[in-house]
Amino acid sequence: MENLDIGAQASQIVEKISNAIETSKEERGMDGIVILFSGYIDSTIIAKIAMDTFEEGEIQLLVRSESIFDKHTEALESSIKYLGISESSIVHCDIAPIIKPFSSDALIPGRSREVPSLYQPLSYSLLKSSLIREIEGNTYDMVGKAESERERLLHKVIAHNKLRSRIQMAVAYLTAETENALLLGTINKTELLTGLFTKWGHGHCADVMPLGNLFRTQILQLADHLDIPSQIANKAKADLLPGIQNKYQYFFELSSLEVDRILVRLEHGLSTKEISNQTQINAESIEKVNQYFASSVYTRSAPLIPKI
Repeated sequence: MENLDIGAQASQIVEKISNAIETSKEERGMDGIVILFSGYIDSTIIAKIAMDTFEEGEIQLLVRSESIFDKHTEALESSIKYLGISESSIVHCDIAPIIKPFSSDALIPGRSREVPSLYQPLSYSLLKSSLIREIEGNTYDMVGKAESERERLLHKVIAHNKLRSRIQMAVAYLTAETENALLLGTINKTELLTGLFTKWGHGHCADVMPLGNLFRTQILQLADHLDIPSQIANKAKADLLPGIQNKYQYFFELSSLEVDRILVRLEHGLSTKEISNQTQINAESIEKVNQYFASSVYTRSAPLIPKI
């Protein structure tokens, strides 16, 4: 049932991804491609496949930066070095002047230590100690009514942080459309099924989602096949709140493999008890993943068009 091991088919999968991107580019009459590029595993895989398929002059990597200091993070530098791509192919999207008027610091003046800043990444420990119980499940997805003043504040803070991703998406479309280029998204199936992404943000909106049918576990196997460095492959950054380097461990206290093993079975309609018996994962962890799986329907869905 799991069907998560793609090691033997990695070459064929890479070829299928390459063909899908090339076919879509040709059918739409595009001159090039734009990749929403973070330097982490998903965007690095897409960039690597694109570079093996097209001329470098046809490829642009759109990189978000929020200050003059973070244009090249450690992961980004590692990825650029691995790809061997020139600086001329990298487009830096400085969103700081755009988001500054919307700073979430203003939501609660004088108490900024308690509020995730819009453009000042929080430490993992601060998030873990003070926010984890209040940003899980429906609160994370902005679904449901806040039950306290603190939850109402967190809903606003999360909305402000999502703005960062949505502004990048707007700039990405502007870049792609002015260059007559195909926009490639970076989301994978594990993110889609858990809702761990920003709706209508970078990664969610694109012309083509090359990795959207592959679980995180399978993404790691592709990374191994492509010899992507471990410092790139081993991180799973969350774009909703800064400071989280492994969102699967953070939100579920599980490895991405364990999350995928649960998701595969949830897709097939298995109960918590059946999943636990097959995977030896405790019921509480399965229920947490299932909570995200159920609420992600809202996050990944297109606008509702009611029948009139």
